[in-house]
Amino acid sequence: MLTIPQGLPVTLTAKRLKELDRLCEKLGIAFGRLGLLNEALTHSSYASEHPGVKDYERLEFFGDAVLKFVISEYLLERFPEYDEGELSEIRAAVVSDKSLAEVANSLNVGKHILLGTRVQLRPSITARSMEAIIGAVYMDMGLIHVQNFIVRLFGSRTTTVDRDDVKDNYKAALQELSQARGHGVPNYIVIDTAGPPHQQIFTVSCSVNGEVLSSGSGTSKKAAEQDAARAAFTELSQRQDEMPSKKGDKHHSGQEDSPSAEFE
Repeated sequence: MLTIPQGLPVTLTAKRLKELDRLCEKLGIAFGRLGLLNEALTHSSYASEHPGVKDYERLEFFGDAVLKFVISEYLLERFPEYDEGELSEIRAAVVSDKSLAEVANSLNVGKHILLGTRVQLRPSITARSMEAIIGAVYMDMGLIHVQNFIVRLFGSRTTTVDRDDVKDNYKAALQELSQARGHGVPNYIVIDTAGPPHQQIFTVSCSVNGEVLSSGSGTSKKAAEQDAARAAFTELSQRQDEMPSKKGDKHHSGQEDSPSAEFE
């Protein structure tokens, strides 16, 4: 049977406590201080209409920092071969408003957010509230619990983001085409970097069989290499006359393999 703790804010009625209890079940968290969870679900528009009620902005500020810290640590262990730029790209996607809102929606967090009478629920509000919930979990239960909480909700997204990032894998396609034509493995060299350390732009050249075919740029070496590989793949694909003759048959019929055959 649900009991109402003494000293809770007036907003935490018996009905509200039951709502928060149901949300706790979805979150997989047993809050010791439900007032913190309620604060994490309180928009500033609601607080302005109810003097004395705290909104989620302070917890959001803290939760944002906690989320980035935990995800950064997780990415270092999950992708040990990635450089700083690649890790930053994945983290930016995982902690974005879009990602936060999607996680919040999967838990039906929006249903429990307190809004002012003239404010409609928006994805940005659910995202901010999700960050505030993360801050509240840390404040109530500590680092280990919030780490487990974040990894459980966001961990799989790091793999999804990484796969989406390389779904157009021009490096793999270029290598396949280059080797099929007897040119070996393409070579990538960083030829320039620009911008401050936290916002660098890399420029990479791509060589095939000793010839520089293209260059590309991006916010990480990985992205720049993909950009260079895309241009090199296009260039090499157009050089149909470079297709080697079949081994042992110098008098080739002159008919070239179709482009689709190179990838079968």
